[in-house]
Amino acid sequence: MWIKMAKYREIPCKYYIALGQCKKGREACHKTYCQHCNKYEPRAKVRSVNKKKLYNETKRRSDIFDS
Repeated sequence: MWIKMAKYREIPCKYYIALGQCKKGREACHKTYCQHCNKYEPRAKVRSVNKKKLYNETKRRSDIFDS
């Protein structure tokens, strides 16, 4: 019986250089920092869509425009 493992979906930002170095002047010193930065742009084409993140972003946008 095969056990399906979770995919590691962290995609580095195109501005990320190395640990603690970001072209935008941010502290890139811990895991998943790029995904939570408001200046995040993925370095590569996204193969798997994070549906939870997409849903949260659309809800956030609709809440901004509704108020």
